[in-house]
Amino acid sequence: MNGWRRLRDALSGGSRSVDFDALPIALIHLDGAGLIRQANRGWELLSGYRLRDCQQAEHSQFLHIEDRPLWQLGLHSLRDGEAPWVGSLRYMNRTGELRWVEIRLARHGDGFVASLADISAQMPEHQQLQARHRSLSNLLDGLPLMVYRCRNNRNWSMEYVSAGCLELTGYAAQRLVDSQSLTFNGLIHPADRERVWRGVQEALRESRPFAFDYRLLCADGSEKQVSERGRGIYSDLGDLLGLEGIVMERGAAPALLRDVAAGF
Repeated sequence: MNGWRRLRDALSGGSRSVDFDALPIALIHLDGAGLIRQANRGWELLSGYRLRDCQQAEHSQFLHIEDRPLWQLGLHSLRDGEAPWVGSLRYMNRTGELRWVEIRLARHGDGFVASLADISAQMPEHQQLQARHRSLSNLLDGLPLMVYRCRNNRNWSMEYVSAGCLELTGYAAQRLVDSQSLTFNGLIHPADRERVWRGVQEALRESRPFAFDYRLLCADGSEKQVSERGRGIYSDLGDLLGLEGIVMERGAAPALLRDVAAGF
């Protein structure tokens, strides 16, 4: 809490007269790992969550899965000492409503501070699609990295696959989405499939993220060593809705991609 008081005093020129809960914008204070330390009333209104329910939670879990790598890019740039980062990201509130938010992120002490402005009303649908495409393309396309959302079944039936699937596996992302002829399980080396299945199920039973290495069978017939990080997606009632995560080539990821993967 002392960090939040120092932030308040810094932003108000040392005056304690500023009521941060009355400001028409969401403000959050994060630690160095991106966990929420403190937030104002504006954050509660934007997210639908009370502060006590999200303190020490990863900020990235409130973002749309496709935008989490972009968020990790912002954190990475600030850790490297760059100027404050500005981006447009999609947030999923407690009721599942999607909101477009302009976020301004800056270093503060050993952590970060951010302001979040809801710009959904200013973003016509075609502009939203263009902004999403630019953000994802700039970060993910052409990299041996695949972001996914899938169902928890033996086929790992894919509901979303990023464009990096092509670079990683040799298959276009569209080939894997809701496909019966080409499944992600079919791309996992036969000797690794049962281990991967059991590892995910064990992690789900223990309500923790999963991470492991295995071999992928690529379109050109080659084998590729990959690392995967992921976790379950749950409803407010605790029901498992599916899985989300990231798969990248093992040992080939620079620091930036390791930070992106850490978001999962």
